[in-house]
Amino acid sequence: MTIAIHPSSQPVVTPELELSNVDVFYGKAQVLFDLSIRVEKGNVVSIIGANGAGKSTTLNLIVGRLRPTNGTVRFDGQETGGRSVERVIASGIACVPQRRRIFGTLTVIENLEVGSYVKRGNKRAVSAALDEVFELFPVLKKKAAMMGGVLSGGEQQMLAIGRGLMACPRLLLLDEPSMGLSPKLTLEMFGDIKRIAAGGRTVVIVEQNAYAALGVSDYGYVLEGGRVALQGPAQALLKDNHVRDAYLGA
Repeated sequence: MTIAIHPSSQPVVTPELELSNVDVFYGKAQVLFDLSIRVEKGNVVSIIGANGAGKSTTLNLIVGRLRPTNGTVRFDGQETGGRSVERVIASGIACVPQRRRIFGTLTVIENLEVGSYVKRGNKRAVSAALDEVFELFPVLKKKAAMMGGVLSGGEQQMLAIGRGLMACPRLLLLDEPSMGLSPKLTLEMFGDIKRIAAGGRTVVIVEQNAYAALGVSDYGYVLEGGRVALQGPAQALLKDNHVRDAYLGA
């Protein structure tokens, strides 16, 4: 059963991203059940839940790595279910993967250039994106000539996010951005995510660290067993007894 906390507070406007009544199967095993998620333009939305809840599957669905068996996925009003990953990314979506997956044998600047591939014909956009990344993460500018593999964990996460921003996305997807980071670095990283959103981008965060993710979000969804178990404004979810007991250790 899905429980909505203050559902009327969710704006009634055309969403930037909308998953409607989606079912997904891996072979004969169903992993997402009647999943519906709305993400309004300019908002930060968190999708939280334990391992196996369906969070990463949801991201794979959004970027086109999976196709829904039933239901629809729409970005900016256009259905994406039949598009390739390349076409989805070119439409304005970037995904920062779990465990960062930077290229350790490439320099920082080369890693960032990989992210700009879909904009390779627009030098002005690529230059502006690089300026944005270096303003957001000055340490990357300082270490632009260093190999990605020698960066610290926090710096590698900055590089992974920066690589995503180089595609000039309207929607940025982040898969477990706090993974492997200390509490201090996690706090700093989510502060950076808030700054990215303040610039007008829509951000979706998939996280097990519910406190950090909801703390910078406008709205949140709790997934359990491939279903939306709970949804509502992020601050309301932080105060919800079930969320506190199950995900916040309160």
